[in-house]
Amino acid sequence: MKILQEKLDFLLSKYSVETKATLKDCKTAVIGGTDTPLLSHRLERRFIELKNIVGGGTLQGVSVMRVARIVEKGADIFAELYRELDICEYILGRKIVGITAMQNDNTLNVIATAEDKIVCTIEISATLSEGETPKDKHEIISQRGIACDVVVDAQLKQASIYVFGAENKKFTDVDFELYGLSVEDIAVVRSAFTIAQKDTKAEMIALDSNLKILVEKAKASVKTGERQVI
Repeated sequence: MKILQEKLDFLLSKYSVETKATLKDCKTAVIGGTDTPLLSHRLERRFIELKNIVGGGTLQGVSVMRVARIVEKGADIFAELYRELDICEYILGRKIVGITAMQNDNTLNVIATAEDKIVCTIEISATLSEGETPKDKHEIISQRGIACDVVVDAQLKQASIYVFGAENKKFTDVDFELYGLSVEDIAVVRSAFTIAQKDTKAEMIALDSNLKILVEKAKASVKTGERQVI
């Protein structure tokens, strides 16, 4: 966290943002004296571009958003659901109004209905070995075209540069001011910076509250076997 805080302080200083922001962890920061959820995945370029594709008219008549995410064993699958539900709402620009969930040990299948009757199918499993990088895929299907954050016919995201030798390495730099950080860490820093710069603490807290309600509705659906309406 020390390196991330140093990068955050650099951005705040460079752009003369007076609001103080201190990272507590990768999910929360104290911004202007208030504990604020970061929802940092919203600052990942792949999700920003998917949102632009949906909102900019490239896709017309969106009907389905398909999500798959695999994380390491022992991870909280409902914490992962929190993340994926927010990604769906962010990209589609619509609220989720109904949810049905089915759990089998460390796997979770969810069918969420968004406004305009768009269906979001979410598959989550905690089956990877300890320390393995999470794998995920987000696909949007419409009457005219399909958008996805993974290259067509690929199972895994590709890095920008590969170096093969005695030790194989790969590099992906996506931010000219934050070289050396991973995509996820860059999103954390950018999220805290953007909230401090634009003073959107209240908005982020409201989003967090709504997502917690959705997760509780999903847990209720698991127990009852019935669709929950928000």
